[in-house]
Amino acid sequence: MAFWLFILRSDFVIISTFHHYLWVMQKTFTISKSAFIRGLQCHKSLYLKKHYPELEDVVSEPQQMIFNKGTHVGLLAQQLFPGGVDLGKHIPNDFETSFSETNRLLHEGQDVIYEAGFRFNNLMCYMDIFVERDGKYYAYEVKGSTSVKDVNLWDIAFQYQVITSSGIELEDIFIVYLNNQYVRQGALDIHQLFRIESVKSRIARRLPKVKVYLDVMQEMLAKPDIPNVDIGQHCSVPYGCSFRGYCWKDVPDYSVFNISNLNANKKFDLYQKGIVKIADVPDDYALSRGQRMQVEAEKTGKTYINKPEIKKFVNSLHYPLYFLDFESFQSAIPLFDNSKPYQQTIFQYSLHILDKPGGTLQHKEFLAEPKGDPRIPFVEQLIKDLGTTGDIMVFNKSFESGQLRLIARTFPRYASAIKAINNRIVDLMTPFLRKHYYTTAMNGSYSIKKVLPALVPRFSYDNMNINNGMAASMLYENLYYETVPAIIDKTKKDLLEYCGLDTLAMVEILKVLEKV
Repeated sequence: MAFWLFILRSDFVIISTFHHYLWVMQKTFTISKSAFIRGLQCHKSLYLKKHYPELEDVVSEPQQMIFNKGTHVGLLAQQLFPGGVDLGKHIPNDFETSFSETNRLLHEGQDVIYEAGFRFNNLMCYMDIFVERDGKYYAYEVKGSTSVKDVNLWDIAFQYQVITSSGIELEDIFIVYLNNQYVRQGALDIHQLFRIESVKSRIARRLPKVKVYLDVMQEMLAKPDIPNVDIGQHCSVPYGCSFRGYCWKDVPDYSVFNISNLNANKKFDLYQKGIVKIADVPDDYALSRGQRMQVEAEKTGKTYINKPEIKKFVNSLHYPLYFLDFESFQSAIPLFDNSKPYQQTIFQYSLHILDKPGGTLQHKEFLAEPKGDPRIPFVEQLIKDLGTTGDIMVFNKSFESGQLRLIARTFPRYASAIKAINNRIVDLMTPFLRKHYYTTAMNGSYSIKKVLPALVPRFSYDNMNINNGMAASMLYENLYYETVPAIIDKTKKDLLEYCGLDTLAMVEILKVLEKV
């Protein structure tokens, strides 16, 4: 149903709409666990997914890597119940085989099934781990998180509803999630890595609501028109919606939603009042000093420069200056000794060194080989490269200082050297965070990705193969599993180029501050 072809002829509009209406009215839609959760979050999103999936946003490479990370956690959790039959190969292309194989295995007395498929009428689900023990059935849903969230209880309630409605009585149902207190030492201990928590009693009061919600969703899906649901905070809670590009198409890339540090309620308050452009925000609307500056800059085109404060900042610096930037990744499964699930692990730095004002610029860099724990070679090389005198310039001090303190706690033998380094760190973000320098080109942001092109237009991250920290993090972690040499070499090259621009950007930004 090519909805966008309605412009061809008015008679085609009538025929196409009528055919769509008949198709909808005759169809009962299958609802999976993910569809149910999508429907709880937003009826419009579920409707679009079922009727117009072609409007869905394209999954980015970093997003896909996040999904893959969850899959990896699920596969590892299977080792908690070894010897099972894995039906995951039938998902998502062969639902019927998944259901029939699950039924066959249960009748044959198979005691552990991975990705067991269940169906009742138009409802379907897959249980990560399904166990039969002493004639009783137990279900285990695996999550890549470190706690049980409210949304998890809803999807478990849905699965419980489907499984029990299909004729199987569940003795208990559990959530398996990561233990963020587990510190790896030696071989991975999966029994310490995972927590297993019964949630049967916690979902009991939700079960009557599940059926009500499902009936409402089916009624909504059977209608010929897309639900009239406006954008709101539900677009990102509990998950980012994959139809954001469609639903937000009339909101400019730079709008009231980009007002710095403005509460989400106030952003949508402005939107609901018909105020989308920042320049249209009323003069009497309650804003902080920095937010008001951003709005006024958008209205007037004025650049705000607090020369006394910038002069004070520049004059406080001690040469030689070391411009430093880190990159890190967070693995759900701790890969190294003395690490926890999702602990930040630094693997790369770029360092530009300026010996004196207007002096010679030197560049050093480090990228750990993805074959072992990167932290020790990282910190040992960093200590050598930073010397003992001169300020260390970073952009967002809390990150670099925090990562160094974590290294010091994990490896106490470096604590003294790290403390000395942290005492020398100066945050180049400060003048922009405090709005001592603000121009409309920053779009309300004080991140280096916005500040650099605003102050030095010839520099930009836009055309780089890696242009943000999340992509750098995901791509480096992926190197631990990558086997194609060409991909490994290209990723390393792209990582060095990206991190190198971060520190060169700081050099250029400081030059601008010195000029004013």
